[in-house]
Amino acid sequence: MKSMLQQTVKTLYNATIITMNDGFEVIEKGYLTIEGNTIAALKKGFPETKTNLIDCSGKIIMPGFVNAHTHLPMTMYRGIADDLPLKEWLEEHIWPAEAKHTHEESVRKATRLGLEEMVRTGTTTFADMYFFADAVAEETAAFGLRGVMNEGILDFPINSYKTTREAFEKAYAFVEKWKNHPLITPAAIFHATYTCSKDTLLEVKKMAEEYDLNLSTHISETQHEVDLVTSQQGMTPPAYLHELGMLTNKNFNAHCVWLNPADQELFATKGAHVVHCPSSNLKLGSGIAPVAAYLKKGINVALGTDGCASNNNLDMVEEMRLAALLQKGVNHDPTLLPAREALKMATLNGAKALGMDNIIGSLETGKRADLLIIDTDNTFMQPIYDYYSAIVYSMNSSCIETVLVDGKVVMENRDIQNSN
Repeated sequence: MKSMLQQTVKTLYNATIITMNDGFEVIEKGYLTIEGNTIAALKKGFPETKTNLIDCSGKIIMPGFVNAHTHLPMTMYRGIADDLPLKEWLEEHIWPAEAKHTHEESVRKATRLGLEEMVRTGTTTFADMYFFADAVAEETAAFGLRGVMNEGILDFPINSYKTTREAFEKAYAFVEKWKNHPLITPAAIFHATYTCSKDTLLEVKKMAEEYDLNLSTHISETQHEVDLVTSQQGMTPPAYLHELGMLTNKNFNAHCVWLNPADQELFATKGAHVVHCPSSNLKLGSGIAPVAAYLKKGINVALGTDGCASNNNLDMVEEMRLAALLQKGVNHDPTLLPAREALKMATLNGAKALGMDNIIGSLETGKRADLLIIDTDNTFMQPIYDYYSAIVYSMNSSCIETVLVDGKVVMENRDIQNSN
C-alpha cells in the first residue's frame, strides 16, 4: 500500500468501509477522503480526484476501538499477582507494589509501553484512571492517541498525592491545562464509592459540574463491594450515587457486574453508561455482567480492558470477541449479542459513554479520522461471508495493518510511527 505518512489530504479507495453508523452501513468498493483531521467524503465508487490516492484493495476500513476503561501505567504490574480474588489482589499485592514502585518516571515508561500495545491492537481512544495523570497525558499526546483522563481521586495517601485536598488540586490543574487540547479530554474520576467519603464524592460532583466533565468510577464490580457499600450506606453503590445526583448520562461506570433490577432501572432511566470488562472480571473471579440484559433494557454498554495487572493485556479485539461469546454461553442462547452489536460496543457505544460520539466512534463525514485499516489477505480472515463476523470472531490484532488518529498515521504497515 502506498505510504500516506506525508499526505495531509488522502483518499483511501477500493475499500470495504464498515461505517458503524446508526444504520450499520457497509460500503463495498468505496472511498474515504481525509482532509486534515476530518473525514471529508465517504462514498461508494471511485473518487473524482486523481491525487493522493491510496489503493486499499482487499482491505477493511473501520472506526478505531474505544477502550472505555483502563489503568494504562499498570502495564508495569502485568502478571505481578495472578490467580487471586479482587480484595486480596488489590489490598495485599497491588497497593503495596504501587506504594513502592509507582512514581512519575515509572508511570511514563509504563504508559509508553501501553500506548504501543494499544495502537498495535487497534485502540485509538481510551479512558484512563490512574495517578500522575499529567505525565500520562503528556505521553499520550506525544504518541498521538486520544485519551480521556484525570488524576484518580482516593481518600488515602499515595505516591502521587498525600491528601485528598492535594488530589483535587492536581485534578483541577489537570482540567485547566488540558481542557482545550485536541487529543486529551479531562474527566472527573474517582476510584469507587467504598474508597471515597461522601464529602469527596460531592467535591468530585462539584468539579464535574463546574467544568462540564464526564464522570468515571468503578461500580458494583464484586458482590463483596455491593455488600460493603450497602452495609455502610443502606443502599447499593448505584443507588448511593443516584442519591448524590451523580448517576447521569455523563457518568460511565466500569464493571457493573452486580447491578440488581432496581440498579438496572436507574441506569436505564438516568442514561448512565456501563463499561464491561469481561477479561478482568473473569480473571479476578468477580463474575459475568449480564450485558445482554442491560442492552435489552436500553442501557448503553461499552467495552474496556481494565489494566494489565488484571487482564493481562490491552487488546480490544480479544475483549470484543469474549464479550460476545460469554453472553451466548451463560444464557444458552447463541443469538444474543451478535457480532455487529459486539463491534458497536467496542466503537460507537464507547464513544457515547465518553461523550464523544459527535466526533468519533463511527465513520461519517465531519467526524474525526480515527480509523483502522485491516488486511484481510491472511489465514485468519478468509473466507469472508459476513464482515462483522470476520472482525469479531475471526480477526486477531495482527490483521490490523494501519492506524490513524485525528487524521495522522500512528501505525503504518505494522510500523509504529511515534514510538519513543
